[in-house]
Amino acid sequence: MAQNKSDNYHVYKAKDEAQIQQQFLRGTKDPDFGIYCDIFSAKTGFKGQDGGVVTELLSRGFEEGLFDAAIVVRRMEGYSAEAVLAQDAQDVAAAKGTKYLKVNVTTKLHELISQGKNRIAVVCTPCEAKNVRKIQQTLKGDTEITVIGLFCFESFNKEKLKQEIEARLGIDIDRADKTQVRQGKFIIHVDDKEYSCRVKDLDGAAEKTCSYCDDFTSQFADISVGSVGSKSGHSTVIVRSERGEKLVKNMKTAKETVDKAEVARLTKFKRERTEKNLH
Repeated sequence: MAQNKSDNYHVYKAKDEAQIQQQFLRGTKDPDFGIYCDIFSAKTGFKGQDGGVVTELLSRGFEEGLFDAAIVVRRMEGYSAEAVLAQDAQDVAAAKGTKYLKVNVTTKLHELISQGKNRIAVVCTPCEAKNVRKIQQTLKGDTEITVIGLFCFESFNKEKLKQEIEARLGIDIDRADKTQVRQGKFIIHVDDKEYSCRVKDLDGAAEKTCSYCDDFTSQFADISVGSVGSKSGHSTVIVRSERGEKLVKNMKTAKETVDKAEVARLTKFKRERTEKNLH
């Protein structure tokens, strides 16, 4: 019996992802977490989203000479964001906080590589992490790329999100001091006040391509970071490679236990949603 298009897609996808895993990652392979060698919850002394882990990892990476350039997503005017170059801890601090918008980082990566940068850190969502690995597979020479992946269930279209938030909460998201997703809620902080609605209520503002992505925890990154599985004010950290181990080695923070069941639940939910949308 001939394979249908869905079968062919899965065969190609499995082979493609296995090559990335073999080339860049190290550890035990888990059906829900992907390949990893350590997982823990942490809160750092850095101000940032949840436990400030990404800010610390990048800052220490610069201090220890693990990379000399980083691609981070920085909030611009209003509630918009774009990929920018960070060259030191001060640049990193200016880009702290999660922006729930789809941002292309690979254009900036190509730009830095063409400029001769050869030790680059990239902070990105799961789809972008895989794209970065595909670029990395084509590189020759001594270019080193460190991928810090973020947990991501879905990203939003800026204009549609602005409209949905105004309609549901009566506020202008352009004025938001901070946004976060926790326990199924989209939370917005404006002028020391907190507003929230169910993330599910914002489905109409989600990027359509997100419904076909089955990766919740950035399984192709060197280190994955997110809030799910950790208590408030902490971050879940999944280490997936030797490069990732080197980056977390000198983190000055106590490691706490992660609620793996909660991470696995959302991982499975996203995977099942993708399978449903592909058929």
